[in-house]
Amino acid sequence: MIVLQSATALQPQISLDHISADQALKLGTQFSTIDPWANYQDTPARLTAYFAAHDDAAARYAVLCGDDLAGAVVVRHGWLRGPYVQFLGVLPEFQGRAIGSAILAWFETTARAAGERNLWIAVSDFNPGARRLYERHGFRVLAEIEHLFRDGTSELLLRKTLF
Repeated sequence: MIVLQSATALQPQISLDHISADQALKLGTQFSTIDPWANYQDTPARLTAYFAAHDDAAARYAVLCGDDLAGAVVVRHGWLRGPYVQFLGVLPEFQGRAIGSAILAWFETTARAAGERNLWIAVSDFNPGARRLYERHGFRVLAEIEHLFRDGTSELLLRKTLF
């Protein structure tokens, strides 16, 4: 278990742990109903399989707020001279508690300790809240990839340099 933020009187401990099969099912079911995944018609089965998959290059973590499952983060290593956040999602009932900020701070600290040069993340053009979060943490849009998942939408590739 990786502790991102210690518990306080106002906020439970935020931590990361490997995703269990039960957690993969819950995450797949819940994320399929919220954007951007609902917008792209990701099914519960596809998302559950994604969270449950094993990939040595992409670490999958359940995000915990105290003992409660609050979301997921998947980090792909060895991608363009730095790690890439392949998936970052916080369930709606846990949003607004600085969990995304804690994850991004951990992501950067871990990459700096490993001597990485870049941090990467992508965001759907119709997800302005996530884009604002990433930009507050120093990520800048590097490229727009049109029609990647669906006609009429774009994914924005963001980068933060660490040098």
